[in-house]
Amino acid sequence: MPPTSNETFIELNGLTKNYSESGRPVTIFDNLQLSVKRGELLVLLGRSGSGKSTLLNLLGGIDRPDSGRIVIDGIDLTVLSEHRRTLFRRHHIGFVFQSYQLIPTLTVLENLLLPLELIRRITRKDQDKATDLLNSLGLSDRLDTYPDRLSGGEQQRVAIARALIHDPGLVLADEPTGNLDLQTGQQVMSLLDKLVRQSGKTLILATHSREVMGIADRILTIRDHALIETDD
Repeated sequence: MPPTSNETFIELNGLTKNYSESGRPVTIFDNLQLSVKRGELLVLLGRSGSGKSTLLNLLGGIDRPDSGRIVIDGIDLTVLSEHRRTLFRRHHIGFVFQSYQLIPTLTVLENLLLPLELIRRITRKDQDKATDLLNSLGLSDRLDTYPDRLSGGEQQRVAIARALIHDPGLVLADEPTGNLDLQTGQQVMSLLDKLVRQSGKTLILATHSREVMGIADRILTIRDHALIETDD
């Protein structure tokens, strides 16, 4: 499916990021440029250590670049304070992690409602929305279950629901199928693709697995501190 809009949603201009390793500077990105349309689904490839997770952390406002600009939906993250970046992240970005990151002492429903608790009080409408979302993911009988009683695929489905519950414009997924077998991973990716497409959200998915590339509007590979667009 094509992007849902021709409107630019994310703009990276002159992005540079360095780290220090054993006292020596290591360049991750050098003058990175990227434009992403609203509703676009990007798959980000690269070898281990190439900077996939770093780029997601920069886009999520968790980390800051050494130079350059990160503009998401008209908001320049690079000029925001840490507190304002946190608020932006809570309201406008959803995260899906390889290790699920579910809170073990909370039930499935409580885990799902957590992002809403961080930005406002939970209403009955919110609870109904959470229940409906879990129903659509085949988890209607798991609302009061704790994460350790779920399979890996079920935990990742809950994590996807949690990433979407507060209606973010941007979803960032870091190796979301890395802990799953091939068949379960394909099922999870199909659900993620379907839910993101239906709601018109922008998804950037970092992976080392080429099996997920079929869902992408564009495929970008991190190489030589830059992003290279590829066909396969």
